[in-house]
Amino acid sequence: MPDRYRVALQGFSDFERSALASFFRLAGQRAPAYVQADTLAQADFVIADADHPGVIDEVLSGGRLADTVFVGAQAPEGATAWMLRPIDPLHVQRELDAMVALRHPQRSAPTLAAPLALPAERPEPRSTPSRRAYEAATPQATTAPDAAADVLLVDDSEVALRFLERLIERHGLHPRSAQTSGEALALMTQQRFAAVFLDVELGDDSELDGLALCQCIKRQPPQQGRPAPAVVLVSAHGEAVDRVRGTLAGCDAYLTKPLDEGELQRTLRKLGMRAALS
Repeated sequence: MPDRYRVALQGFSDFERSALASFFRLAGQRAPAYVQADTLAQADFVIADADHPGVIDEVLSGGRLADTVFVGAQAPEGATAWMLRPIDPLHVQRELDAMVALRHPQRSAPTLAAPLALPAERPEPRSTPSRRAYEAATPQATTAPDAAADVLLVDDSEVALRFLERLIERHGLHPRSAQTSGEALALMTQQRFAAVFLDVELGDDSELDGLALCQCIKRQPPQQGRPAPAVVLVSAHGEAVDRVRGTLAGCDAYLTKPLDEGELQRTLRKLGMRAALS
């Protein structure tokens, strides 16, 4: 049986394709290995954007339903594998491994369990009281209607928070601050935010780190027709693998410390917050 499988990407934005390409570079170093295929016909398996127009029809017309991991709000009937956004690389790996096991049932489970060569995996967001409160609440803005200018800052360092607050205020935005994931989730049940700036490493007092909190925020369903807030991860670590982890956790932007004001301004413009800029 092969130890190397070709996987085609159908649909997806350039941003997600770039992140998934990094996943394939890492997944090619394990067993079984997964490498990106150029076309659907060349592929052993498929990762398909179920929210992209026409992609499901392409998969079905190609007879690839049983070989496909669907990513999106819903999958077609009879799908073998399906996952919601944001894209989690270990979830992708597990789904592909499971399809390999279905195709080759004699292969032992331990052989399929080799992890990606990534830094220590952050835990899946736990069902903590603060998270349950966030999921159960129906957010109602308790501040002025100008909620589009409200920004939540989350960092375990008070010094870092004060510095970021000054930068944010300089651009005409209204910051609120939290030092733990629990505090952040509690604030989000009380108030709508246009964006959340998260430090990746939130310290021992926080139930979730920045990556897990980002996933938690992005997995919430839209409330009253409003999408989840934009999430900007902020970290002292800016290597390619750090940015990939952030992208696959669902972040909309990734900034490195010390923050550059020009880069912050470009990020705010990218997030559509031009009206708030001074």
